Amino acid sequence: MSATAYRFIHTGVQDAALNMAIDEAILLHHIDEKVPPTLRVFQWKQPAISLGRFQNVEREIEQEVCARENVALVRRPTGGRAVYHRDEFTYSITIGKREGVPSGVVAAYAYLLQGLIQALQHLGLNAIISDERVSKTPSAACFASSTQADLTVDGFKLIGSAQVWKEASLLQQGSLPLGDRAAEFFSLLRFPSEEARSQALAQYNTKTAPLHAFAPQATWDEVAQAFRLGFSSFLEHEFVPGELLSSEWDMARQLVAEKYNHLTWRKEKVTLIEHL
Repeated sequence: MSATAYRFIHTGVQDAALNMAIDEAILLHHIDEKVPPTLRVFQWKQPAISLGRFQNVEREIEQEVCARENVALVRRPTGGRAVYHRDEFTYSITIGKREGVPSGVVAAYAYLLQGLIQALQHLGLNAIISDERVSKTPSAACFASSTQADLTVDGFKLIGSAQVWKEASLLQQGSLPLGDRAAEFFSLLRFPSEEARSQALAQYNTKTAPLHAFAPQATWDEVAQAFRLGFSSFLEHEFVPGELLSSEWDMARQLVAEKYNHLTWRKEKVTLIEHL
């Protein structure tokens, strides 16, 4: 394993806007070569839904129900579909071409899947890359949408990830549900009727499963350690525990004020891959 260490950061429990802003701040620092590749794991101050960069919140989310249930809404810098952040493990990885990641969003996603596969192996799970074709009618919920390279265990999708490239650096964000919150999540999504909601939920449950369906004793901290070991092994660089720079914190707080406290914001010239 190379002696050049990468960075592993647990930023603790933060609100939804700051969680997304931190990831963008890390990406911008990596572009400027101020920080090494970074694997970040984090938690949420309250239940939250993160929406893909181009999702329509009015069309796809029951905003009044979210407000009543104290569920925060935030837009991710990455693409993909809606993710429910409750009883789940969330990660992000920032890395780029100078570290050998292949060019092109599809190639880079397939490359980083190997780190996820090794992470799940540390939890005793044998994950494979599904060859299911991309869904022509994607759901508002990330895990219900088939993609070019879903990672599955015994036929069930466990992890949803989405990616964004900016210049020669990429940010990949992902979620691994620990417990079954599907019914709760679907009550927050907008459907034309309750029958349509029930049908969508039933279909979702045939495709997806939480981690605890396969590893019921796995704790959040054990999952975090598995991700650190899995990506360290695959990338042949140790992810060493570290901290955000003060400039990353400052930039993240500025991004919250300027961008992430709002569900609509300026679209930059970036390349997205939607695998959530």
